[in-house]
Amino acid sequence: MIAVVFLLILLAEPIYEVEELIVTATRYPAALKDVALATTVIDKDEIEKVRPLSMGEILQTHAGLDIKDYGIPGASSSLSIRGIQSNGILVLINGHPLNWVTTGTADLNSIDVDAVERIEIVKGPVSSLYGANALGGVVNIITTRDYETPEFQIKLSSLTTDFEEPLQGKEIFLNGGLPIGKTDIGYAMAYEASNGFRNNSDLTHYHVQANIAHDLDYLEVSSTVTYDDKEYGVPGPVPLIDSIHPIPPLGDSTATSLFDRQKDRHILGDIRSTWRASENVSLHNTLFADRKLLQFHTRYLDFYTGDTVAEDYDYLVHTFGLNTMAAITLKQDEIVTGVDMHYDTLEIAKASQETGDTMWNASSYTIGGWLEWKKSFSAITINPSIRFDWNSEFGNFLSPQFGVVSSPLPNFFVKVSIGKAFRAPTFNDLYWPIYGNPDLKPEHGWAYEVRLESSPRYNLFVALSLFMRNIRDRIFWLPAENGLWQPQNVNYLSVKGLDIELHSQINEFINIYLEGTFLHARQKNNEIMYDYYDWMADTSLTIFEEIERNAAFTPDYTISSKINFSLPYELTINLTGSYIATRVNYYPNYEDYPNVTMDEKKLDDYVLVNISASKKIVKYLALSIGIKNFFNTEYTSQFGNTIDDRDYPMPGRTFFAQLIWQKK
Repeated sequence: MIAVVFLLILLAEPIYEVEELIVTATRYPAALKDVALATTVIDKDEIEKVRPLSMGEILQTHAGLDIKDYGIPGASSSLSIRGIQSNGILVLINGHPLNWVTTGTADLNSIDVDAVERIEIVKGPVSSLYGANALGGVVNIITTRDYETPEFQIKLSSLTTDFEEPLQGKEIFLNGGLPIGKTDIGYAMAYEASNGFRNNSDLTHYHVQANIAHDLDYLEVSSTVTYDDKEYGVPGPVPLIDSIHPIPPLGDSTATSLFDRQKDRHILGDIRSTWRASENVSLHNTLFADRKLLQFHTRYLDFYTGDTVAEDYDYLVHTFGLNTMAAITLKQDEIVTGVDMHYDTLEIAKASQETGDTMWNASSYTIGGWLEWKKSFSAITINPSIRFDWNSEFGNFLSPQFGVVSSPLPNFFVKVSIGKAFRAPTFNDLYWPIYGNPDLKPEHGWAYEVRLESSPRYNLFVALSLFMRNIRDRIFWLPAENGLWQPQNVNYLSVKGLDIELHSQINEFINIYLEGTFLHARQKNNEIMYDYYDWMADTSLTIFEEIERNAAFTPDYTISSKINFSLPYELTINLTGSYIATRVNYYPNYEDYPNVTMDEKKLDDYVLVNISASKKIVKYLALSIGIKNFFNTEYTSQFGNTIDDRDYPMPGRTFFAQLIWQKK
């Protein structure tokens, strides 16, 4: 079937050739067709047609991308790419890293989706350019652009799962830009509030971004500052309540906790410059600084005394970094070389009525140097790159990559890539008091991909990717020789898969997207088979066995589709649908102590359908309405804490309306 589709494409009459430029896959502007790694671009037009209520919603509709969401307004949402979990995915905002040094993950909900102009996604390892955490791919969320005329937009949004509470969630969003000579000033501001869909799931969220850019003939200087502040309830997974499991003492039938709360406050700032030294040479520099604060308040019942205990945790992260890069163009050659440096500090304070106050801190610095060369021949482009990283804690790592792009037929591309990438141990893994392991090594592995693309210019684009990757020395927490649970380099992951992408412009009124992913992901984990501790002698015996299973958290199949209708009288209609296959997770069972078994838990597969429509009412005013989760599917994408709880349910059928006033 796939062969027939490609044959029809090759026979199609070419109408329009895509020459779109991207920056993420190569760290400098390059034509999308010349990039060996599978790369997806989501532009502003596509985002506005879908009318997403979150970043995860727009990303989930693309092959190879999988979103984990707690279903709670404001709570963290993360992204996996082709079976590589979120702590191995580098997330950038305007090229600025967002990943936390504590966990290695980035929170997609810290970015207001209305402020996004463009998203570039590299679905493969890019450690040869970016170093650590680009093990599974890179997502660059771009919120800045140039302005030719003054612009202003105000958007009022409301959503609800219950018509008796029409303003269950609401948002006011402002953005715009002003060109003054050769200077552009842009801004985005948002206020969001939600009562939540479960008890203790309310949210208050503020988001502000300002950017300024000044462009001379030979020099461009720009700066962006982002402030994100949210406070929200953390109800935990829905508890299982039956004759054996009572209502949680500090919760109810919908929430494990009615008292846990969290505050997140991020400040990100950078200054960027591009100096065009000559027609063939340019120098690029970025200086950035971050301050991320997470405050978590929890209450729990003391097992021995029966008293309620309150604890507060403060996690404060500072990051300072410098990136410098030189790009040289020599006829058919492009050479790019650069150096990245960043310094990270972490301060944690714990205030506890039970154990007293404790504090600890950690820091590390990293220097990485990289070189990329692109050589073009008549029908072939080769693109080798290599990077060397040195970290003050885990030492050195070398990341090579090689890509080839060939065009044996007009509008038909064969792309091959091979590369090695790594994920650095997190600060939690290295430094956690008593339990941290300073001897950890990075997770690492090789990745291979063959990709076929055909773009008969205007009406059709088809891509087929075959990929394989492995990750060794995966970090997992297990009992060490001293009996304490510590992170160790003990596990292995193998992923083989297939992506299919089909985009078709049927006519001037209708376009269709159909994308799907098949994954065969297997993990080999050291699992506890026997765990005995003699309290009298203070001795322990733990026996492990390497067990191969289907990879946790990873669905075997995902399929997504989008249909956009651009109708007369400035009416647009969008339909999106996604199918996500079953996920599994594993929980140790100590019922037959000291023998230990592993229980399997599944999240059911589901189909999710969203519908939205937009209509311009008057010259500058438009109305959008829609339904998310049209069929009121009961589903979850995030596992709970135990084999027994009912995980984190996502919202049911949600109605939304947006009133948009925009002047360009």
